[in-house]
Amino acid sequence: MTQRAGRDTIVAPWSGELPGGVSLRWTGARPEVVRTSPTGEPRIEPVVMTTGSHHLQLYWIPEPATGAVRAFEYAWRIDAQRFVPNAATLVRPAGDDGVYTWNRVCIRCHAVAGTPGWREGTGKVASEVVELGIACESCHGPAAAHVAARRNPWTRYLGRGEDPPSDIVQPRAMASDAGAQVCAQCHAITEFDDEAGWLAHGSSHAAGDPIADWGRLVRHPARDDDRDDERDADWLDAVLEADPNFLADRFWSDGMVRVTGREYNALVESPCAASGQLSCLSCHSLHDGSRDDQLRAGMDGDAACTQCHAAARYADVAHTHHAEGEGAGCMNCHLPRTTWGLLGAIRSHQVDTPDATISAETGRPNACNLCHLDRSLGWTSAWLSRWRGEAVEIPAGEPAAAATGVLAAEAGVRALWAWHLGWAPATAIAGSQWQRALLAEALEDPYAAVREVAWESLTRIWPAVVELGAPERGAVPDAALAERIRTALADAPADREGAGVLRDRDAPDREAIARWIRERDASRVVLAE
Repeated sequence: MTQRAGRDTIVAPWSGELPGGVSLRWTGARPEVVRTSPTGEPRIEPVVMTTGSHHLQLYWIPEPATGAVRAFEYAWRIDAQRFVPNAATLVRPAGDDGVYTWNRVCIRCHAVAGTPGWREGTGKVASEVVELGIACESCHGPAAAHVAARRNPWTRYLGRGEDPPSDIVQPRAMASDAGAQVCAQCHAITEFDDEAGWLAHGSSHAAGDPIADWGRLVRHPARDDDRDDERDADWLDAVLEADPNFLADRFWSDGMVRVTGREYNALVESPCAASGQLSCLSCHSLHDGSRDDQLRAGMDGDAACTQCHAAARYADVAHTHHAEGEGAGCMNCHLPRTTWGLLGAIRSHQVDTPDATISAETGRPNACNLCHLDRSLGWTSAWLSRWRGEAVEIPAGEPAAAATGVLAAEAGVRALWAWHLGWAPATAIAGSQWQRALLAEALEDPYAAVREVAWESLTRIWPAVVELGAPERGAVPDAALAERIRTALADAPADREGAGVLRDRDAPDREAIARWIRERDASRVVLAE
């Protein structure tokens, strides 16, 4: 959420220097960025707002000439406890840094009733909000009548036990999809019917209004079977004319959403939601849920599914094909972490089943290989065929999907594999030593976000790696650090050997690794999380 910047809201240690002639300091209660100008004189920029308090925190600096606020070029990683370049927090090519402006995008969801106030043709903006952050009105709508009525003690007494109150929007009292659309105001890929009007004057809709009243839910053509072809095709053509990469930056090629914060797009493609049984509030609660994911108690495991599905039937090995452990759980098979955001892999919210053919067609890792990191896509395909009763041989010696994926896939997929190579449930199954050499190579990936995630995975599976060095404050891993790690691993033993994990004679197979890197998919990738 967005808050005013101050000592009680900034979680980073606001002092010291960062690359580029930047230093941080407090002047009384005001946080400041101090830059060295070409003349040697300091240029002082106040920080007026922060966004984020769980994983990342961004800092906003006003631009007096335009009225906009732009992002400070460094972000604080809360889990890792270090500054990184803002550009390294997003999957996007080097040099595609851009300037992040709060007034155009963030204001829509990180404030109540935000009005961007863009003045067309002037380059200036006069933004207004009712309240910073994600507050009551974001979900419950305008509540002046609710507040006024409850100023009277007698009214409050008569209304005790009324659950929920009837004079404000109550998502949990609405039909499942209508309640979910309250969340979809922000947690969906949508477009305003009047984008220019929104930028100038804000939106007239409020919580509880269906999306169709103010805009459109963007569904990928591969999934949108029910659209009015002529009307929707014209609308989507206009979107793609303005931004040809709009779909590719947000969806897998088969139409599944691939960026975080847009879970409603995944939900509506799930059979459980189509039946009217599943909504966001089936698992989440903003008032009494967990701090990070707003999950209701017990909803981080099979209980989320057995609210509807018979536990005895679906927990049986005939269904799970796993006697016990992570593979026997509903979520790791049907909601794998194939969505990307906040420098991590996040559970897809589209209920799905593992399919090696779709992985081959789209590049999206499947649930089996995300746990069985040391196995190939062919291995997964063969086992899925066996589960269907087909007599097939299990291939041996093929390179692991994770090994080739972290080196040679497109950048968004490389980031997913780099994260999973350090994921504890997977390393408990597939080992945690053989992938060190692959993650060391990922420290030289052309995408800074991949390098950052690879380093975090290395520190999880090999804490002692920090003895070889660590990224400088405000920097991501570099070639020098990668080379030190590569040298240390030259003859180090591993818990898996063989061509499948790109190892040869008890050492990393440098020739095979180099070959896969040469074959890397160099397509431009920007994930619009």
